[in-house]
Order: sequence, then structure tokens, then C-alpha cells
Amino acid sequence: MNYQQLQSPLNTEFSTLAEELKNKILLNSLVTDPEKIQNAELNDLIAMAKASFIPALFDTAMRLEKVDAAVCSFKLGMYGLCTDCEEEIEFGDLEQDPAQPRCKACREHSRYHHN
Repeated sequence: MNYQQLQSPLNTEFSTLAEELKNKILLNSLVTDPEKIQNAELNDLIAMAKASFIPALFDTAMRLEKVDAAVCSFKLGMYGLCTDCEEEIEFGDLEQDPAQPRCKACREHSRYHHN
């Protein structure tokens, strides 16, 4: 399968979400010094946003975390493989959400057993 066409949109979404998260942290006064935000590790900002209990920050942080994992899977040569069973994720599912980490069977299993 040609996953390369999905790599650029993922990288773009990653950059966009990272900046969006930084701006939302400033707007919500979690950190008031813009320089500290620019110099902070992204993982620290994600953790801060998730712990803030502010829905918009939490949602952005969760999506950024998911997109970051997909970007990393490209670098490792594992993109398109389910994080649970390591089978291929259907290309149509990846077209819908390029950051999809699980195949349909594992998503259904997870939903059934963990909701």
C-alpha cells in the first residue's frame, strides 16, 4: 500500500496541533510566559493540557498525542500496522483518519471490553 500520501498531511496536522496547543495554553493562562511555552518539551505541554480539565485543551492534547504516535510509526517503518495485533489497518480507515492506531477488529474489541 502507498502510505506516503498520508505522511505529509500527518506532519502538517502535527505542526498545526502543536502550535494550537501552545496558543490554547497561553489563552487559558496555564503558563503566562510565551518563551517558556516555546522552549518546553511537547510531552510536558501535552501532560499539562491533559491535567488541566479544560475540554478544548484536553481534546487537542489527545489528538496531538495520537498524531505524534502515527508520525513516529512512519519513522520506525511501522505505519499502517495495528498497535494491538500488528495486522494491517485497512487503507480506507487510514484515509478517514491517518492517525488511526488500530484495525477495525481491535477497535471493536477494545470498545466492547473497555467501555
